[in-house]
Amino acid sequence: MSRATIAAPKGQTAQAGRQDAPGEAKKERLSTVYGRYFDCVPVETAEQRTEAFRLRYQVYCKEHNFEDESDNPDGYEQDQLDDHALHTLLLHRPSETYVGTVRLILPDAEEHGLEFPIRTVCDPSLLRENNENLPQNYTAEISRFAVSKNFRRRDGDEQTTVGGYNDDEDPRRLIPHISLGLMQAIVEMARRGGVTHLCAMMEPALLRMLSRLGIHFNNLGPRVEYHGT
Repeated sequence: MSRATIAAPKGQTAQAGRQDAPGEAKKERLSTVYGRYFDCVPVETAEQRTEAFRLRYQVYCKEHNFEDESDNPDGYEQDQLDDHALHTLLLHRPSETYVGTVRLILPDAEEHGLEFPIRTVCDPSLLRENNENLPQNYTAEISRFAVSKNFRRRDGDEQTTVGGYNDDEDPRRLIPHISLGLMQAIVEMARRGGVTHLCAMMEPALLRMLSRLGIHFNNLGPRVEYHGT
């Protein structure tokens, strides 16, 4: 994102010009409030990996039945791709508990004969090796993007794996999308992994939410049935 130069109208100072940018002030307030309650924690230890897998089991196996509980008898949802991915946990600061997680499957997974999950539902030609829009060696897949049911408070949040958070101490402080921090984590993981392009299977509701936040994805193809639309 480039830094814009603010030119003040004649007779005003540049500082006054900055005060006339309500959008910027609004973003700053959201960032400040969000940072007070949540923090993104890179998964670097065995204990943190266990927390991520346990949270994934709760969301993907118990709450939504996206994955089969019998395939994860120990209460941890994991697969072969985890060793070829970067992981992040979302920490709820007041309770010091992990409430969300996301992983970024890196390109080297395919070098080991493992297929990106998106290839199982998309037309393979859309992700072919010479696709200029998704260069194979620099494209990663966003995966296991989830927030615990206990932190999906808004109407309709039961239908999706992401949601809002309301501070009970001050009802005016509503953070509309907890998953905002997970998107920040994805960008950081992409930087760490040397990735320039991202792909994902996403619910329409999540795409609309991200679009409202200024994060836009291009459709690879028509909607498909995969644990829902």
